[in-house]
Amino acid sequence: MIKRIKNIVGTEERKRLLSNFFSLSILQGADYILPLLTMPYLFRVLGAEKFGLVAFSTSTLFFFNILVEYGFNLSATRDISKNIGSKQKIQEIFATVLTAKLLLLLVSFFLLSLLIVIFDKFNNDWQLFYLSFLLVIGNALLPTWFFQGIEEMKYISYFSLGARLFFTLGIFIFISSPDDYLLQPLMNGGGMILIGIFSIHFVKKKYDIKFSFQSFNKIRRVLKDGLNIFITEFIPNLYSNFSNILLGFFATMEIVGYYSLATKVIDVFNRLIYIVRNITFPYLNKNNKNFKKVAKVTISGGAILSFFAYSTTYYLIPFVFGDKAYNSLVYIYILALSPLFLSIVQTYGVNKLLVQKQDSIYKRIIITGSLFGFLLGSILVPFFSAIGASITLLSTRGVLAGLAYFKTKHK
Repeated sequence: MIKRIKNIVGTEERKRLLSNFFSLSILQGADYILPLLTMPYLFRVLGAEKFGLVAFSTSTLFFFNILVEYGFNLSATRDISKNIGSKQKIQEIFATVLTAKLLLLLVSFFLLSLLIVIFDKFNNDWQLFYLSFLLVIGNALLPTWFFQGIEEMKYISYFSLGARLFFTLGIFIFISSPDDYLLQPLMNGGGMILIGIFSIHFVKKKYDIKFSFQSFNKIRRVLKDGLNIFITEFIPNLYSNFSNILLGFFATMEIVGYYSLATKVIDVFNRLIYIVRNITFPYLNKNNKNFKKVAKVTISGGAILSFFAYSTTYYLIPFVFGDKAYNSLVYIYILALSPLFLSIVQTYGVNKLLVQKQDSIYKRIIITGSLFGFLLGSILVPFFSAIGASITLLSTRGVLAGLAYFKTKHK
């Protein structure tokens, strides 16, 4: 057994792969587990209405976050990974992607301002939405895609973990009444902005990769190259976050809060699938012959995570969040197959089609499945509230998994 383990981790390449996996595990684990630690406190202190309102704001701003990210977590990672031997090319990719993200940030701020001016639902709480936008700014500055591309995830994990720990402590120290609800997005977004600025400085110091504003032609090229991936990243919001926003119009903020809790619990399991995806995607770009082994591990992991979601949440939820959180269990049980479906999508969609540069096929899969989810959510959410949103989310992920698998097998 010991000899077998040594063979698995014996090469430098595999050591780096394992190091990146554990670094991303720490980062993504903190990203989801720390909020789970603070949510029970926030629910009791803020009350159901303010808790749901913050969740509604977060769902809305997630659209802008996806716009600013523009799929660079995959397209820029792929480009840097394929040009790992050329410092000049990596310099150009880094500066161009960051310039493009800043431009998209300005567009997002303008669109958010329009929403606040036009709709009373947003205008009544304009301070909350603008403060929530700070997190979009922070994510725009954070060059996670750069560290993924060079397969050095430990540094960004350290930086992000520090910011999340600071934010978590701040919640318990500074938030003590419903009137303090604005401090939550302020601390979260402010911390991410600081860590983003520091990360850019770190890249300059350690790798001698400097940022400078790039020409419009270069920006247009990276936006064009990443368009298909952006669409595949953005379109799923038509059934996921759109359902959350629609729920905010047709249900009380308390129900929004319970549903948000359920999705965040399932996302803890889903995040492990994304960790595997983020690690194996650049790896398979250089070692595509190992696809079958990676696929087996990913899908088996998804099945195990779905089983744990069914079997542990009945005991875990009341222990962590209190007895009132039992109201979220029905949504959790509906969504529990999500990790399995997601593992299939990431395996045959991202790690197969995107690695083979079949971006257009993957885009059609995402568009088809997401339009299905958008239509289903538009019908179910107004009539069945959070139950309808849960069914929409799971059904759409099942459709996406089926399409990704069969398109790959019959391509």
